[in-house]
Amino acid sequence: MGTSMILKIVGVVAMAIAGVTSLPGGQLPPMDFQHWAILDQRGNFHMFWTPGEKDIVFEIQVATRGYVGLGFSPNGGMKNADITLGWVDDQGIVHAHDRHATGMMIPIIDDSQDVELLGGYENETHTVLRFARPWNTCDKEHDFQLTTDTMRVIWAYSYDDPVNEYAMTKHDHRGTKSIFLQEPQFELPTFGDDVFTWEVRMNNVSVSGEVHTVYWCQLFKAPPLNRKTHVIGYEPIIDEKNREHVHHMLLYECHLPESERHYEKWLQVDGQQCFTPNMPMSWASCRSPLVGWAVGSEGEVFPDHVGLPIGEEHGGATYFMMEMHYDNPNYRQGIVDSSGLRVFLTETLREYDAGVLLLGHMVSPSHIIPPGREWKTIGHCDGGCVDQGLPDGEIKVFRGLLHAHLLGRDITVRQIRQGRELPVVFKDMNYDFNYQQGRILKEEMSILPGDSFITECGYDARNKRTPTFGGESTQEEMCIAFLTYYPRTDFMFCLSTPELPLIYRSFGIQEVYNEHDLTKSSRLNKPKLIDEEGENELLEKMKEREKNKGKEKAIEMDTAKIFRHVVAKSPQGKESIS
Repeated sequence: MGTSMILKIVGVVAMAIAGVTSLPGGQLPPMDFQHWAILDQRGNFHMFWTPGEKDIVFEIQVATRGYVGLGFSPNGGMKNADITLGWVDDQGIVHAHDRHATGMMIPIIDDSQDVELLGGYENETHTVLRFARPWNTCDKEHDFQLTTDTMRVIWAYSYDDPVNEYAMTKHDHRGTKSIFLQEPQFELPTFGDDVFTWEVRMNNVSVSGEVHTVYWCQLFKAPPLNRKTHVIGYEPIIDEKNREHVHHMLLYECHLPESERHYEKWLQVDGQQCFTPNMPMSWASCRSPLVGWAVGSEGEVFPDHVGLPIGEEHGGATYFMMEMHYDNPNYRQGIVDSSGLRVFLTETLREYDAGVLLLGHMVSPSHIIPPGREWKTIGHCDGGCVDQGLPDGEIKVFRGLLHAHLLGRDITVRQIRQGRELPVVFKDMNYDFNYQQGRILKEEMSILPGDSFITECGYDARNKRTPTFGGESTQEEMCIAFLTYYPRTDFMFCLSTPELPLIYRSFGIQEVYNEHDLTKSSRLNKPKLIDEEGENELLEKMKEREKNKGKEKAIEMDTAKIFRHVVAKSPQGKESIS
């Protein structure tokens, strides 16, 4: 290939098409890119990028001598995608076009060429392209505006060059990956000798193949500590064979008076299905999340001035419950899993103790999304609640994670202070259920006593034929924002849910039978008095089951089933509604 180096667009055009760019190939000058990602599981497609104020510079390095494509899509598919497609021909000329896709066919070259080719080359194994494009090209018809939201990046490559701009073979490999283009790419730092690890892992859990969603809970105890210690980060440990099934993990603090008396005994067993009648009542007091991981995240490391305390004597917790969400939509049999978290700890204390605050809609069947339409759910956090939760004044939020399930399309957290809305800090108008990476804020968010919050979640239920209810299952929905803040207080939750009579009255129903059944939800109710005798009996049953390697029949997660036991009583004509 050629050795000349060109850093600006050159008017070498293979065909008389306005804006199509070509350059003589050549080695590229070194560039210190701010971010990088491997887009495919083979490790063949690497993307590097540096965001600027008005544009963004990309470089793709792909293990092929054919054409390569990088694009942005509204849903991860080709239709309506904005694509840059390029290659290096046999004469060493680099070609690149700004294109758009109308379906599963060769992408069409845009009339407005908004990609600036900066250079490229081909060697014995790879094709490399470097180009720039504006965040907003103003080509509303064919280009995708790039923002701070989740971006669904699509990629493809072929082992062959095109015959010409409009004639090419189908790609040999393609895929999609969701990415935050403006967020720092997670990279695990090299820790000093003062940092040690604590692995919290499931112990060969047999995941049922009878139901599509399993929540498995297991109790853990903090490692032996000589003095106060901070959690400063974590990374997931995923059994490779189960990567498609492990959806999310939450490590909750367990708080009860005389915690050792209530929780130490559960360390003898490997857990129980969560949120079912068989879950020990004491576990319902494990409610404050310490850390959480969801599919798409590679882990997190907190800023240098904050840490989460561990150990009751130091303002944290000694006992923890791991909640593992397994997704098994194809009812696969024989899944055995030992995934978990590697938690990073240090005795070199940070300046502030941190805590986690949950905003949004309570996880309950009163969260209803009607079928056949787009829908907006609203969760409120009243200023009076914030006033009570922050008796000592201001807290600072440094990290946030927005969470919904399969129907979720956008999530926004609005902050109101003295009757005026503040600039939005947490918003994702292109939410992807399969990419849930927390965001570390560049500028911390202040929360003052009296502030109120509105959490908005947009859902697309146009392809649904039945209502979707709030619940734990992937097939149900959530609307939650996890905010990590300092200094730590006892303020853990600020969630709302409509009163159930309001829901059925909105359908014109004035009275129902069995209304009390609508409040039966282990996630909704406050923990009840602990029946220690009953818990000891349950412990023995669990130990016996594990000893005999017995399997307990999994219970299908379906919080909405409680509505089926409630029948309209009045007015006449609606008695059959249930």
